[in-house]
Amino acid sequence: MTFPVIISFYTRGTPYEDEVKNLIESCRKFDLTSEIEGIDSFGSWELNCAYKPFFILKMLEKHNRPLLWVDADGMFLKKPQWQEAFDSDLSVRFHEELEWGHPSKVITSTLFASPTREGKEIMRRWIHQTHEHLLDPHRKLEFWDQIALRDALCGWEGILEPMPLSYAKIFDHPSDCISAPEPVIEHYQASRRFKKRY
Repeated sequence: MTFPVIISFYTRGTPYEDEVKNLIESCRKFDLTSEIEGIDSFGSWELNCAYKPFFILKMLEKHNRPLLWVDADGMFLKKPQWQEAFDSDLSVRFHEELEWGHPSKVITSTLFASPTREGKEIMRRWIHQTHEHLLDPHRKLEFWDQIALRDALCGWEGILEPMPLSYAKIFDHPSDCISAPEPVIEHYQASRRFKKRY
């Protein structure tokens, strides 16, 4: 199988502009087709993160082929191969030990999206939930795009598969380090360092 197009975006004029260089270089190193765009900030970390489903849907419409979203702070450490999880409409990482309602149940740092009808539908549902969360006048918690996707998945009838941990490892997470000591994709959690700086 032809490997999916690697997609991502980063905000110009922020530390992510340097952070993404590792992702870009790793795509070149392993000869991966990629489209990684610089965008102007929407004004906050929350709003920039909220752009993710809009961008993925745009790329699905543009390329009409499978895509693999990788956050700008991620990089490939090994050449990736087609995974069984990619024979789906959507693949994301799940924390199996957490209840469905937990904000970290769904992790969107690496996400596979198919150009199927159902694959595009879940992006539209994710966009809808993003609007619902951001415009909620009673919202007190910080917006996370992964919570909006978790809510969008409720009632969705597409094919959903878990992303292999080796494709979505968090570099310093203790259990990740044990379970995926030699990852294909590793994420460096730049939001911990940068989200309050713009």
